[in-house]
Amino acid sequence: ETGFLVARMTLYYAGLSRRRKWTVLTALSVVFGTILVVTLNEKSVYRAKTLLEIDKENPSLVTPQELLQFDEVSDAYLETQYKVLGSDDLAQRVIDQLGLSKVAEFQPRKSLWPWPASDSRESTNTNTNSTLDVPDPAMREAVLANFQQQLLVKPNRRSRTVEVNFDSEDPSLAATVVNTLADSYVQKNLEARWDTTQKTSEWLSKQLQDLKTKLEKSETDLQTYSTENGLLFLETDKGNSESVMNQSLREIQEELAKAQSARYEKESLYRTGNSIDYGSLPGVDDNKVLQELSVRLADRQREHAQLLTTFNDDYPKVIQVQSEIAEIQAALDRERQHAVQKISNDYYSAVKRESLLQGAFQEKQKKVNLVAEKSVHYGILSREVDSNKNLYDGLLQKLKEPGVSAGLRASNIRVVDPGKVPFTPFAPKIPLNLGLAGILGLGLGVSIAFLQEHLDQTLKSARDIELFLHVPALAFIPSLKSLDRLWSARISRRSRGVTVHLGAGATAMNGSLATGLPEDKWEAHKNAILAEAFRGLRTSVILSKGNRPANSILVTSAQSAEGKTTIAMNLAISLAQLDRRVLLIDADMRRPTIQKHFPQTDSSLSSCLDGKGTWQEMTYPSATKGLYVLLCGPVPSNPSELLSSDRMRTLVREATAEFNFVILDSPPMLDVADGRILASMADATVLVVKGAATHRQLVQYAKSQVQSAGSNLIGVVLNNLDVRLDDYPPYSKSRRNGAYARE
Repeated sequence: ETGFLVARMTLYYAGLSRRRKWTVLTALSVVFGTILVVTLNEKSVYRAKTLLEIDKENPSLVTPQELLQFDEVSDAYLETQYKVLGSDDLAQRVIDQLGLSKVAEFQPRKSLWPWPASDSRESTNTNTNSTLDVPDPAMREAVLANFQQQLLVKPNRRSRTVEVNFDSEDPSLAATVVNTLADSYVQKNLEARWDTTQKTSEWLSKQLQDLKTKLEKSETDLQTYSTENGLLFLETDKGNSESVMNQSLREIQEELAKAQSARYEKESLYRTGNSIDYGSLPGVDDNKVLQELSVRLADRQREHAQLLTTFNDDYPKVIQVQSEIAEIQAALDRERQHAVQKISNDYYSAVKRESLLQGAFQEKQKKVNLVAEKSVHYGILSREVDSNKNLYDGLLQKLKEPGVSAGLRASNIRVVDPGKVPFTPFAPKIPLNLGLAGILGLGLGVSIAFLQEHLDQTLKSARDIELFLHVPALAFIPSLKSLDRLWSARISRRSRGVTVHLGAGATAMNGSLATGLPEDKWEAHKNAILAEAFRGLRTSVILSKGNRPANSILVTSAQSAEGKTTIAMNLAISLAQLDRRVLLIDADMRRPTIQKHFPQTDSSLSSCLDGKGTWQEMTYPSATKGLYVLLCGPVPSNPSELLSSDRMRTLVREATAEFNFVILDSPPMLDVADGRILASMADATVLVVKGAATHRQLVQYAKSQVQSAGSNLIGVVLNNLDVRLDDYPPYSKSRRNGAYARE
């Protein structure tokens, strides 16, 4: 369905272009010719270009962290640089440096008006400025505007490069301008950085002086408060400042912890020493005296045991050994008692030391609390000193950095490709301009043709008749001019070596037939085409009757000069060729025309209606077999009264009974009332419309008049159509041989 609609629209626009070909060709010629003349009169323009790379603006001294970072440039920075490249200030620098204001290419165009554009006051000011050698502001603005029109800054997306183009009539000047612009841009960038550095240094110097004064004052306040309150702070190993009292308290706390630990240990030994088991006391086994006594006691006891195996208790040696055992045991008990006494003394000494340290700690803690109350404000003053010192050091560092950067004068702008002198003109592009001119002209022509078609209220095709009149199209009669032009086109094609066969067979207006005519007998062939069109009208009229008899047929039109008389005569001839009896009545008693094509007689319709004879007496046969004619005769003074009389009704009724068909040629339906009178008497009405000439609203009104008269409007005949266009649907042309074939 979509393909069908596309094909239908294509055919519609193709037919529209053929119907309105002169409109399309005129618009195409005007647009194409105008653009061709303008293009040929344009001067050659050369375009030079240079490529710049814009890096991010880094400080001259790069830190190791920055070396490891990915090098990115923000879009905002690049967009700013693009605007700087196209700025008026940079353009004015180039203009002043190269003296472009004196080049005719950049000077304002001379006015085409015969009178000056400025008033006398402006002229006076201009003369004064010229005298004082002061540049005219209007001239400067005009030169700058022309320069900006020829300058093009084209960024390359997804990169840090930008292309600067400049158009000029002089190729060398174009290259010079882009190179000068690039150099000026780099210089402007350096100057901007230098100015920024100077302003930054001045501002930092002023801020640094204020911070220095503020730092000195805060340090003085801190020292004064520390002296007045007896606060002494020492720097620790970690670089922090600490109060002497706090440090002393911490040392006492550490000694107190050690004393408590020692006391716990001594107390454990002390409690163990009070038990009976001396061997469980730690350190007893390590005593050398006790070890020797224990060894000697073990030896004597072993010796005593050996002696008892041989001797009795009374034996002197046994007694001696027992005495030695007793002495050694007594010495051993004394040594053990001394060890227990030492443990007890150490325990009491540890308890005393712990008590003393506990008292010292509590006393020192009280003093530290007093110092802590005073240290709150000291801490505030100390933090203020540290803050001012950090700010001072930071500003001092920032003050040194701009100086180093400005001294190095590094630029982040690099010229990748300098401008070169172009040898080929950039404009005008003649093929492109002419191609666009053809497209524009063709589009404009089709648009105008479409507008004309939309504004055209005439009837041109069967589609128009069915759409606006809701009646069938009976026939389409070609115009003689279009047939003659078609024959001229045939002759022209034959002269170019194209053979065209138009066929054979022709029928003249009087009904004579001829076959096998040569191709050069165009008149006979033209008559054949017309005869075929009227045969189609005849067939449509016969088939449109249906079950309702329509022997009396009125041929009329909405207005004059639409060819209704010709249609009526040829319709009568075509019907007579079917061996039917046909009566042709010239009922147009205002402007009778049929009598110009038939022999004049004294018998006429007007005489019959005046009562000077019967209609049978006034009718005579024509040269065509079966065709009889009743001419109008002299133009009466009261045609409406005669046509509305009973004699006219009787004539139509009797003629319908005697003849197979009665064809009445009527005056225009909208000019006079005669047409409506005759429409009320006829069985059917055929409305003739001049194609592409008659306004459809007139035809619609004529249709309503026919229907109001009670007549049956069987259809419309489109007359005077161009056979070369789609307005003539009964015949289509073969583009290969030019012959016509019935659709």
